[in-house]
Amino acid sequence: MMASIFCGCQGQRGPIAPTQTQQQRMMQRLGRLPTVKSTVAWELPEFIKDRTGCHLQIATNHYDIYTTLSDPLILRKVPVFLETAFLSYADVIGRTIDVPKKLQVYFFETRSQWEDFTHYWTGPLAEAYLKIQSGAYYANGACVTYSIARQANFSILAHEGWHQFSEELFKYRLPAWLDEGLATNFEAYQDKDGRVEFNPHYNGSRLFALRQAIANGSMFTISDLLALDAGQVVSRSAHNATDSQGDPKVSAYYAQLYALVRFLREDNYGQRLSDFQTMLNDAYLGRWPIDPDLQAEAVQRDHNPTRHWNGIVGRIIFGEYIAATPIEIEGQYVNFCQKVQSSLRFKKMQ
Repeated sequence: MMASIFCGCQGQRGPIAPTQTQQQRMMQRLGRLPTVKSTVAWELPEFIKDRTGCHLQIATNHYDIYTTLSDPLILRKVPVFLETAFLSYADVIGRTIDVPKKLQVYFFETRSQWEDFTHYWTGPLAEAYLKIQSGAYYANGACVTYSIARQANFSILAHEGWHQFSEELFKYRLPAWLDEGLATNFEAYQDKDGRVEFNPHYNGSRLFALRQAIANGSMFTISDLLALDAGQVVSRSAHNATDSQGDPKVSAYYAQLYALVRFLREDNYGQRLSDFQTMLNDAYLGRWPIDPDLQAEAVQRDHNPTRHWNGIVGRIIFGEYIAATPIEIEGQYVNFCQKVQSSLRFKKMQ
């Protein structure tokens, strides 16, 4: 189960409940989108008390989308964005991905709808998920989000969408450094001529956090990054554990994972890109050189991986595919971090 917490402001507008005629018109417009296979009315579950918004089920090639969104600009973008994200995820590992069943996404108009659904969907773990102030999560096979602000909506969806993609479609689950590093690389995108383009170079929030970590002398080593998960970072921090969203250590951790994945894909004209893609392909196919006990945990999906597994496997695959010891490339990584943060520009994404 993965969760992300992002800052955002919903504003003071109240959600608008469309009439039946407006909903039918929306379905017709969505049906004309090239990525949409079908659009039908969604019978909203009874446990969701707030009946606001359009109630639609949208089918695309790779997703079943259940939504109560009423903003036509956001609603029209969702299926296009998700299909583009899926192809971009597959492009990272350089192969066509088989999808035995469509991936599920729930995109709610209001926080109250999201809370009601979260109580049902996550059961005894709901209390933890409900602490997310504005964002989304991936749990039990589905991405679940609600509308906060247009740009943030899709950045969050792309981040959680990667977790869903890797957890649902890879034979081996990924250790935290690789999974979170890739997820953060999909947070930044641009709209160009009706198309979505993902570009991690424009991820201003991660670049700014990276700059702060360098300035404060609080950089993690690669060896640390390979073994840690976000929960461990929070437990080691002196910051208020109930406010991890504003914890500089947590921000630095995610920013450095973002930079580490970029480094492995981009540094020195992509000299490690082929090895990086092989590592991901072998995760997809279940071919990592790990012992049977580690394999058994790599294929299970009933619970989150143990920290022991995360730390051991995180180091093993880095050593097998990237560098025998992290110290070999530590200096190159630090130089790469210095370079990318120095070119930080606060561009507004479209």
